[in-house]
Amino acid sequence: MKQIVPIAFVVMIAATAPHLSTVLAAAASARVASGAVALAKVAAGSVKVTLNYKGKGTVDGSHRVWVWLFTSPDIGPTSMPIAELTLDKNGDVATFEGISAERVWIVAAFDEQGVMSGQGPPPSGTPVGIYIGSDGIPKGVAPGDAATAVLTFDDSQRMP
Repeated sequence: MKQIVPIAFVVMIAATAPHLSTVLAAAASARVASGAVALAKVAAGSVKVTLNYKGKGTVDGSHRVWVWLFTSPDIGPTSMPIAELTLDKNGDVATFEGISAERVWIVAAFDEQGVMSGQGPPPSGTPVGIYIGSDGIPKGVAPGDAATAVLTFDDSQRMP
């Protein structure tokens, strides 16, 4: 069920969301301190996301909602999702287990054409959404948090 998505998907998401930076460090989990790189040690936890698609289509077995986790809000040409799940019922909860990143950022897409396979980016025109805070910027989630993130999106933001 979990897969890594090709880089073309990330490039297309970045083009769709102009408020996100197109620059990302090669190792998003690495921290630079005093010229030395230190890797964060984080216990693996779960991330739960309720996905609500409010567009014109119907979520079902042929037209799924896809959801990806990233280790940085700066989604660009070099960023890669760390996990992927699909849901075939609108309003369901996607539960990612064993996520060891310090924080993750959530992106979703609705497969309105019924052609997505997880082997490439969503087709041009696919509805997409990003989990954002009340301030309008992408909101990170800490694995292991008891709260379930709720990502609601519609047809207003689409892949280029």
